[in-house]
Amino acid sequence: MTKMRIAAVSIVLVLAVGQLFAQQVDPAQTPKLPRPAPKLTFADRVKQYLQRIGAAADDSKSGPDMVVSNYAEGRGGKITIVLVNDRRRNLMGFYIYNFGSLKGVANREEVYKYLLAANDSITIGSFFVDGDDDIGYKYLVSSAQSMNQAAFEYAYITMSAVARERKPEIKKLIGAVSDKDEKPPDVKKAAEEKPPGD
Repeated sequence: MTKMRIAAVSIVLVLAVGQLFAQQVDPAQTPKLPRPAPKLTFADRVKQYLQRIGAAADDSKSGPDMVVSNYAEGRGGKITIVLVNDRRRNLMGFYIYNFGSLKGVANREEVYKYLLAANDSITIGSFFVDGDDDIGYKYLVSSAQSMNQAAFEYAYITMSAVARERKPEIKKLIGAVSDKDEKPPDVKKAAEEKPPGD
């Protein structure tokens, strides 16, 4: 009986060793795995998103951490949205300017009240007045995780709609007759050179 057990164990060991050698593959025959696609930069990823929603990036005003985009709105106008990658704070910012300036406006309190009420009623983002007394609209998103197309599209189109809806009332409150009356400051005239500061 012990001889039979020894013989059985020996046969199992021989079979196991045979299986082990049979499963080894020649390294020359292993298929080559494709290299992973290079990781997109912030600007490249944003430009892809913009293209899918029908907006255009202005490469002459954009940089590696800032993309200036134009979105055609109804009635032949356009909305300029600046997308900024704030690496220091790990945030992605959507900014819209060209609402006007509070410089020389007599009814500042009324404008502030309107902006606060607007912030309470809008879905995303908030209106603000920067250090140069210019009115802007921003939405900040954590960039710790990559934003997908659906989330980007939602933020971008919602901000465009809010800007289109609120701009006439803001202009009326500050007494601006048209966009041509304004000379937007550096960043605000479509973020020519540097990203907007908070």
